[in-house]
Amino acid sequence: MDQVKLFVPSSSANIGLGYDIWSLALGKPQLQVTYTRLPGKSRIELETESPFQAPQNRSLGYAGKQALEQFLKEYKINDGAHLHYKDDGYPIGGLGRSGAEAVGAIMAAAVIYGIRLNRNEVIIASARGEPGQHKDNVAASTNGRLNIIVPYAPYTGKPLVDFYDVPEDLGLAIGFSSYQKTGGTRAGREILRSSVAVKDFVKQMGMISAATAAIVTNNTDRFLELAWGDIFHQPRRARAGFYGNFDDRDFIELQRRLYVEFRVAWNVSGAGPNMQAKYSRKQYPRGISEVIAPTVTPWFESKGIKIKLEETLVAKEGAYDYAQRQYNY
Repeated sequence: MDQVKLFVPSSSANIGLGYDIWSLALGKPQLQVTYTRLPGKSRIELETESPFQAPQNRSLGYAGKQALEQFLKEYKINDGAHLHYKDDGYPIGGLGRSGAEAVGAIMAAAVIYGIRLNRNEVIIASARGEPGQHKDNVAASTNGRLNIIVPYAPYTGKPLVDFYDVPEDLGLAIGFSSYQKTGGTRAGREILRSSVAVKDFVKQMGMISAATAAIVTNNTDRFLELAWGDIFHQPRRARAGFYGNFDDRDFIELQRRLYVEFRVAWNVSGAGPNMQAKYSRKQYPRGISEVIAPTVTPWFESKGIKIKLEETLVAKEGAYDYAQRQYNY
């Protein structure tokens, strides 16, 4: 086989409380990845089709190239590759673009060369294309669904990833922000280097434990009650102006208002600046975007930011499932 085409879901990490631990795969936007083998050539060529331009110091497709170079070297494969990435609207900024690029490249290479990888192996290989090799976004693009990342298993010392179907009534919308942040994910992590108080650690662990139990037992209402309550990463980044011209007090007040008035859990998607609204589809069967737009749109406009709300859904399969179905992987 000389060519493989895969569809890879985007992803939203953290989902509020679960910093580096939770990630959701999104039904849209998604990335189309076409991998063409170049026999006997040592180079990896990149071609991208997107209506979006990469921000400063970023380049579309680079994460896939970086992960693939290490993968081919590890398996002593001397061929080159042409990676073609196509999307119809997949911005950089909180939706796991680089993770999807890496997963697409690794999954396609495994199919082409008949290398049998389990899901965790795909995630680990793909994470090499990510800053710090973080596994949350690549896990969701690999598996679909809700992913829970265990960075360290005490017996083996290795990471583990579990994935679960989400409640059928869990609705999801993305707020696409016009704010152009500087520095990317690495800069966002620098903001979080200071320690947190023990009492805040205990609060966060209590909320994330109960919220995890809620989502995997189909208790959407309890999940929404807790998921917006993060006190670890979002407030500190908001205070530093990482998401735009507003601070943590402004942001928490918006979160509180959206929950009290609409029962919406409002969070930053990944490292931002895009946002995420989670809601019950039983309560809002036609979606939440038009309902909360009169509240959300002027709030962001007052900060000099345009925001566009679009409905999406949790993807029920990832690139691994697609490869199994399409190529009998």
